[in-house]
Amino acid sequence: MNGISLTNEKVEAKAFTSSDIWKFLIPSMIGILLFIVPITTEEGITIPVAYLAGQINVYLGEVIPAMTVMIMALSVIGSLIAITIKPAFITKSRYLSTLLIISPFWLVARVLGTVFAVMTIYQLGPGMVFSENTGGLLIYDLIPILFSTFLLAGLLLPLLLNFGLLEFFGALLLKVMRPVFTLPGRSSLDCLASWVGDGTIGVLLTTKQYEEGYYTKREAAVIATTFSVVSITFTIVVISYLNLE
Repeated sequence: MNGISLTNEKVEAKAFTSSDIWKFLIPSMIGILLFIVPITTEEGITIPVAYLAGQINVYLGEVIPAMTVMIMALSVIGSLIAITIKPAFITKSRYLSTLLIISPFWLVARVLGTVFAVMTIYQLGPGMVFSENTGGLLIYDLIPILFSTFLLAGLLLPLLLNFGLLEFFGALLLKVMRPVFTLPGRSSLDCLASWVGDGTIGVLLTTKQYEEGYYTKREAAVIATTFSVVSITFTIVVISYLNLE
């Protein structure tokens, strides 16, 4: 039996061509450089993806709030059409149905969010809705950062997720992550990206892994509320604010 097992392993090893290896190495190395390797900028230590997101925010920051409100309005209109009219092109599309056919709670949340966003943009209604400490803080300070970060992360995360890098690190570090953190081996890269890099990107990576069934609810919660929250970049911000550099 052992001989058969070893023979099968050799056959599997020979099945990988040099083209397969390069398809694994090149995208994975680019993903590591973008999401994990820290760089030093004028604002401190960050990762390339977060830096690029900041540059997008610098050049498009003024139009991002309006773009975000338009996207929110489109999501509300699309959800209302999907739930009431139920056109075939939405119901038969897995992507559109998941995006637009939602529960009543989330439909109300989308509607209220869009209403508050419009009130903030045009400064309508009571001041407590659009003041600089409430709606203004979200629309003009938080959303531009999240928009640019999630835009780049959504486009570039497949470099980490879809070319075998997580499976590779998962096999290598299973005996470390499972006994020490009670997490699967593939979470090692996720935790490293969350801790060394940007917490927002770490949460997005964790969410994608959970939605694809690789994490349980507990494992996703552990990563998102520990490794992502206490990222080095956020820690540096807190230390600087307290003048403890």
